[in-house]
Amino acid sequence: MDFFPANLILAVATASATIFLGFLPTRNIRSSFFAGEILKALIAWIFIALISPPAIQHYYFFIAMVCFASWWQFRRDKALSGKMWLSIASGLGISVGVMLILAITPRAYPAGLTSLERPLLLASIYLGGTWVGLAYMVYILVQASSARSGVTNEQVRQYGRLLPLLALVRAGAIGAMAYFHLFAPMPRVLEPMTLPARDAMLHNQLGWLLLMVIVILPALAFMGQRAVRLRLSRQASTLLAILCVFGFVAEILARLLVL
Repeated sequence: MDFFPANLILAVATASATIFLGFLPTRNIRSSFFAGEILKALIAWIFIALISPPAIQHYYFFIAMVCFASWWQFRRDKALSGKMWLSIASGLGISVGVMLILAITPRAYPAGLTSLERPLLLASIYLGGTWVGLAYMVYILVQASSARSGVTNEQVRQYGRLLPLLALVRAGAIGAMAYFHLFAPMPRVLEPMTLPARDAMLHNQLGWLLLMVIVILPALAFMGQRAVRLRLSRQASTLLAILCVFGFVAEILARLLVL
């Protein structure tokens, strides 16, 4: 069964979340916090393997095994070894884990793109998944800051400040790709359709996507960042949870449109 683009978005988001997790210091944050989040990443990679084509499933099981090694080290309170295994899992996930899906799913990275569209599309893929991963990470940090896990309010605010910036960069990438699709002679993803039907569907879907990514998500990001800065934990948690859901939906639509 084909679960694209959910597997691609989840792979980028999971790898990004583990990268952000790896930047957190272990001197004040308990190992149990890292172990809990790495266990979630392990489960996510197993799920990605199950919804990916059989030809590449074993790669994701391997990344899950690396996450298990990191989890095991943190469970034994060996933070340095745990961080090393976490770095390996993050590096494999953000590189091999993403590229394998792109290589085996032609419509995810279609042939015939111009020299400008190719890097822009790749940046769009990574920015979209990273956005979801960051929103999730800030949500978890907000929860952890009030649960005696050692996470400080300053660490939450540092990650929270990245949200609006990443939202604006993501909006710029979507806008640039939408420009190419609207003004290109024949958008590749919709080639089999007749021109009137193609144009109507494209404008309708692009309209919703642009409204969500360029208007709604950045606005929610600024509101979430403000709630984090003012230590409004409940409001921040609600906004960040909404960001995760809306971000994932926006990325599904973007990937279906090859944006």
